[in-house]
Amino acid sequence: MKEYTTNNIRNVAVVGHGKTGKTSLLEACLFNSGVSKRLGKVDDGTSVLDYEAEEGKRKMTIGDSLAVTEWKNTKINFIDTPGYPDFVGEVLGGLSAADSALIIVAANAGVEVETEKAFALCEEMNLPRAFFVNKMDREHANFQKCVEDIQAKFGNKAVPIQIPIGAEASFKGVIDLTARKDVPADLEDEVEEAHMTMVDFAAEGDEEIMEKYLEEGELTDAEVIKGLVGAIKNCDIFPIFVGSALQNIGVKELLDAVVDKMPAPDSRTYKGIKNDEEVERKLTDPFSGKIWKTMVDPFVGRMSYIRVISGDMKADGQYQLIGDGKDGQERISGLFTMQGKKQINLEVAHAGDIVVTSKLANAGTCDTLCDKSAPIKYERVNYPEPMLAMAVSSVKKGEEDKVISAIRRQQDEDPTIKLVKDPATKQTILSGVGEVHLDILGDKIQRKFGVQMVLGEPRVDYRETIRKAVEVQGKHKKQSGGHGQYGDVWLKISPNKEPNAEVNNGNVWSESIFGGSVPRNFFPAVEKGTYETLAQGVLAGFPVVNVLVNLYDGSYHPVDSSEAAFKMATSIAIKKGVLAASPILLEPIDEVTIVVPDNYMGDIIGNLNSRRGRVLGTDPKGKGMTEIKAHVPASELYKYATDLRSQTQGRGSYTVKFIRYDTMPEKLAEKIIEEHKAEKEKD
Repeated sequence: MKEYTTNNIRNVAVVGHGKTGKTSLLEACLFNSGVSKRLGKVDDGTSVLDYEAEEGKRKMTIGDSLAVTEWKNTKINFIDTPGYPDFVGEVLGGLSAADSALIIVAANAGVEVETEKAFALCEEMNLPRAFFVNKMDREHANFQKCVEDIQAKFGNKAVPIQIPIGAEASFKGVIDLTARKDVPADLEDEVEEAHMTMVDFAAEGDEEIMEKYLEEGELTDAEVIKGLVGAIKNCDIFPIFVGSALQNIGVKELLDAVVDKMPAPDSRTYKGIKNDEEVERKLTDPFSGKIWKTMVDPFVGRMSYIRVISGDMKADGQYQLIGDGKDGQERISGLFTMQGKKQINLEVAHAGDIVVTSKLANAGTCDTLCDKSAPIKYERVNYPEPMLAMAVSSVKKGEEDKVISAIRRQQDEDPTIKLVKDPATKQTILSGVGEVHLDILGDKIQRKFGVQMVLGEPRVDYRETIRKAVEVQGKHKKQSGGHGQYGDVWLKISPNKEPNAEVNNGNVWSESIFGGSVPRNFFPAVEKGTYETLAQGVLAGFPVVNVLVNLYDGSYHPVDSSEAAFKMATSIAIKKGVLAASPILLEPIDEVTIVVPDNYMGDIIGNLNSRRGRVLGTDPKGKGMTEIKAHVPASELYKYATDLRSQTQGRGSYTVKFIRYDTMPEKLAEKIIEEHKAEKEKD
């Protein structure tokens, strides 16, 4: 592959709902440009782009693929992104590297959930975008209805610049509204009307062209194209293309349009941080680039996908790495571009290009590489917080560390995975975007690293406390040849109504011994026994909190008493005392912030009520969305991510933070206590 300069490069992220034919369209692009010798098909397992084993198994894209092709002396870096909602992190990465987005819509389905979400992401990034109405050959395909749906959802800036000839089984071609060649007689009026609408928008893309249009009322084809380029670049028009990927109709016309009308890399402005100040980086400045994707291979190592933002990147260069605490030098050991999994070596990549390198020592996704003479740090992608949390362990005993290590390596590839050790429950918690996301993660680590993980419901970190004060004795007396064991304590155990939860879980030990009934040298043993026993729990094995323990009396033996004996006596007293002091279970309460479309608000509030939630209020967020805040017991939120997605057709999202502990309903507490007893009996 020859070298391409900035003006002859196009970077297009292909996004949209699942099963709209994104990958099939790019397979057709590769076929038409001579990259592949046959038209690859996802369903047949012959796709060039869906080459991962998990993609072949599920017949779906799960990670970004780079589909590079050459067309009309231009290099097009297509980024094929997943359409399933669990892989939104891949979509964000792909969009961050592109200069425009092509949103695929199925002609027989119209605008779907992920279509709306893809458009919203482009809107947030101010990224130029176009639509491609695919599957015009399918039953119930209706271009006009699809266009009306697009315009109803996204406004009248969405304008056809192509129209189809026929539909369903009779679909046979595409008319370019600029050239208007070979127009069937029965479509002349429709073509003329659509052409005039397109020209009106094109004129707004260039001031000189607008002046001429207002004066003369018409434009040349070249002027229309120039106006369209400007209007697309400025997001004043979202052109609509049309075709059928599987029938290979409209694909060449799409490639022509990408080259002639979609923006080149010089249309996008990049800003970064230099010396704590925001600066704009020009294409002609020294080299800088951003890693927007990382692939992890147990044999090859990490493959880093880089958007070259300024200057030239060389295959044997050494560059400054600027990341989160990983600053240093990285030596490049080769550059290549990708067509699916096929690598094509490059000597140099110019500003605006997308390339791949491997075996970088420390670089990760969202890190910056740059010339050390001109350091800069680019903004990191704001990935969504994973909503589904599961307890993870290994299928085989003894392989827990291997499973954790494999997941951590996959975190290099997927920033939407989180892995934390819960110190309270002693479980490792794995969080992902959804169930399919975590299911595929399990398949990947088994294939790549030979280990199997198992997921389960996370334990809830309950607490125990008491509601009344009691006085109780604990005596430990044991005689066996030689010195015996003797410890005797009287404790007053009462609720701590003004606890400092940061210290000993709100528990406070004190002593008020008079007359030496318990020698002072045994006080530390009593104090230690108090805190240790409370931490282990009494009712159901959860820490006892907010308790005052006062040692006020006891007795000792001058020979048989010891620290161990007094510690044991204390444990006996604490256990008896807590059980006698009206013990209760406390459950963690989370504050849940949910953002959903207005029309789902009633269903969501009803569902929260069924989960023992207390709705605090609602707040309109604009664009038809409402924020709902509620306090919900943590035990009621298991797999809430799955339920919310089902209820809102994938349009809802939520975040959670711990607020406080509240008394647990008695019947539910009894169930937890019985389960604890049953586990102890098994042990």
